[in-house]
Amino acid sequence: MKIKIQSSFALFFMALFFMIPNCTWAQKQYISPDDIKSEWKNHTSFQRQELVNFANFLYDEGFYERALISYFQYLYRYPKDELEMATYFQIGKCYELLESWDLAKNYYKRIIDENPSKSVSKNAAQYQLLYISLVNKKYEKVIDSTINSKDPYELIFRAYAHFELLEWTESKQAFKTAEVLFNHSHYSKQIRPWYKAIKTAQNAPLKEKKSALLASIAPGGGFVYLKQTENAIGAISASLLLYAAMFSIPAISQKGGLRISENRQNVVPMSGDLVTKNSEFHSAVGYQMPYELTLKTSRRTALIPPALIALGLYAGSMWKAALDIDMSNRRLVKRYAGRVTTKLPIERFMDFNKPDFIIK
Repeated sequence: MKIKIQSSFALFFMALFFMIPNCTWAQKQYISPDDIKSEWKNHTSFQRQELVNFANFLYDEGFYERALISYFQYLYRYPKDELEMATYFQIGKCYELLESWDLAKNYYKRIIDENPSKSVSKNAAQYQLLYISLVNKKYEKVIDSTINSKDPYELIFRAYAHFELLEWTESKQAFKTAEVLFNHSHYSKQIRPWYKAIKTAQNAPLKEKKSALLASIAPGGGFVYLKQTENAIGAISASLLLYAAMFSIPAISQKGGLRISENRQNVVPMSGDLVTKNSEFHSAVGYQMPYELTLKTSRRTALIPPALIALGLYAGSMWKAALDIDMSNRRLVKRYAGRVTTKLPIERFMDFNKPDFIIK
């Protein structure tokens, strides 16, 4: 009996010996609230990084509408985050690339309003607003926004606006000031082709009023000189039609003193005191009328209306050709300016610092 009791105690202590370590191990599976917070923080940090990477991937691949959804998700999940201004900037860029100009401007202005002091985000937003105005041909707005500016990038936008308005002196001055402020060989190399382009535009061979008037001696010649093809074709065609009308429409008139009625098929003399001899009309005694009645054709009367129209058309074409000289010259130089800005686009100078949508 004693042996049995001892055996039972031995089994009890052995079981207790094996249970204590297992209990200690089991307790280690329960972590503290701080450990849980740290673990979820790591988990959310991973999600944040993944969302940033995904949004940047969509933007780089040109899926701007889908990128917008990711940027808005980021703002919703992480309000007042350190990348908030960078997110606004990326949203503005997406709307800009989708040509939703007003929405893009709203987010750039929001960046400016929330950054009272100078910062990378604020400067970049201001440059993008100038870019939108330039792209939408609001050149006066660009010029007004950059008055007395000492910022080289703003002066570049100002120089482009003056060039588009064919204001050569102002454009050259803005480029020179920007070059001095940049004070770097890279920007000097970018700006120097503009000096040559402005000089070429100033010395462009323009058309003269005297030459246009001399060319207008021939119908439509002034328009041909100004390379206004449609106007030239219209003037020449109208002149040919009028000349054809002038020389092809005869006028019938009466030769003799007998009054006749022309509203009937047969020409009937307006008198009953007539006799016929040998199928010819002769007057009775005491009735004064010619023995012969003939009709003649004459173009003199018919020439007057088309001649007056042709003269008016001729004078009008000469006047319009002289009047269109300035407009034609402006279009000529404008085409040249367009070729220059296409070859030397503003994007060459848009290397300013931008807010990075990157987790550092």
